[in-house]
This record gives sequence, structure tokens and C-alpha cells, in this order.
Amino acid sequence: MNKAELIEAMASEAGLSKADAKRTVDAITGATTKALKKGDRIAVVGFGSFRVSKRAAQAEAAGKQTTVRFEPCPAFAAALDLSPGKGDDRRNQSCPAERTADLVVDAALIASETRRDSDRGLSEATAGKALDAFVDATAAALRGDDDVTLAGFGSFSISKRSARTGRNPQREKESAAKNEVKFKAGAELSKAVN
Repeated sequence: MNKAELIEAMASEAGLSKADAKRTVDAITGATTKALKKGDRIAVVGFGSFRVSKRAAQAEAAGKQTTVRFEPCPAFAAALDLSPGKGDDRRNQSCPAERTADLVVDAALIASETRRDSDRGLSEATAGKALDAFVDATAAALRGDDDVTLAGFGSFSISKRSARTGRNPQREKESAAKNEVKFKAGAELSKAVN
């Protein structure tokens, strides 16, 4: 799913215009990019958190590229069924990263960002519906084994990890197979954080 398909899915799901859905996606990715560029931790409500790798200083000293990490919040992970059998426990938990984030992308921030970019910004209620539609459309695409690619920002995909034995051979602990959300930063985002 590319950005245009995501915008269309958001618009149809939340009853928004495509222009409002596009403003929302641009506000989310723009605010996230600006904050990551400063080295901040970002939490997108109901979705997950982004941060620049802690090894960034070491990587810059060695001339390597820094990486952007994404951690899905429990509600988003439960919607994707990433932890089979644990969904009921985690489904209604808020994202712990929201409490420690330097920037929280929520309806109020999206509304203010869209007002800054045009005279016709989104109301906070509309921004909330659009944010929920963004999370739901992304989850639906990932559940359907489709990647979500936002040009310049990055792409989300599901990685299937097979069962494996732990590192301590004396314990022979077996790790169960699981699915993980992977995020790969796009060229523009990588350039901004490096």
C-alpha cells in the first residue's frame, strides 16, 4: 500500500475528504521527521513510537548511518495479533512510550500542524477521526500481508521470526515463533537524521 492508497483507505473509513486524510498523513510524518531530526523520541497515539538508535553517536563517529527504530504500542500490536494468545491482556493498554516521549502526536497536534500549513486546518475532532483511520488502515494493510510505504518517510512491514533456541545452551530455552512490525526509514528521513 502506497501513500495514495493509504489516504484513500483513510478517507473512506473515516468519512473524510482525501485532502483532509492527506493533511493528516503529512502532519504525522512531518512532525515525526522534525522531532527525530532533533533526536527526540516520538509517540503516535494508538500506533507506536519512533526514536533514533542509541548507537547514533557511535555510528556518526564511525561514519555510519544512524537508524530510526519503531516500537508498536500494545493496542496496535494486538490489532495485528503479533503476540498470539496475549491479545486480550494487552488490547486496551495505552502505549507506555507516550509517557516518556518528547513529542506525542495526537489529535491536538495534528489539528495545529494542519492549521499552520493552510488556512483550512482540521478541527481536533476531525483530526482524531483521521488519526484513528490512519492506525486502522495501516493495521488492515499489514494484517493482509501488504507493506505500507510512505515515500520519503519509510515503510512498515511484518517480519515473521521462526522459533529458535536461546543463547544460553545450558537452559535450552526455546523462543516461540512470532511476528514483528519492521520499519525501514526512507531516503529523506534517513538524510534528515544523519
